Amino acid sequence: MRLVKEKAWKYYNKWRKNPPYSPALKSKVRVSLKGWDHITGSTGHKKRAIGDVYRRLKLLPYADKIIKTSTTIQNIVEKKSRKFYAIEAMIEVKQDSKRVSRKVRVVIERDRNGGYVFLSVMDKKRR
Repeated sequence: MRLVKEKAWKYYNKWRKNPPYSPALKSKVRVSLKGWDHITGSTGHKKRAIGDVYRRLKLLPYADKIIKTSTTIQNIVEKKSRKFYAIEAMIEVKQDSKRVSRKVRVVIERDRNGGYVFLSVMDKKRR
């Protein structure tokens, strides 16, 4: 797990320096430590199981691709005066040395200044 986290951190740090443009939001999406902390469960009340953190870290490159290519917002949720946008796509991911199709969801939060910030990425396993 440590190696996966180190590799993901290098990717994430590089991604932060070149924020993606989202055609769905018609804006750049800032990639900050808030998203990293949310995914890894390193701060706040949200502690994640190791398997969940591992899957989310492996999905980071797909999150970048989804933000850059998706033209539709699937869902908008408001919680305590915060607005969250969900963008989804069917992506082929590697699982047990096979390629399988998964629905991957990227969550982006609207910040106080009206900008957009990457918050999370997750997938839905097919049963």
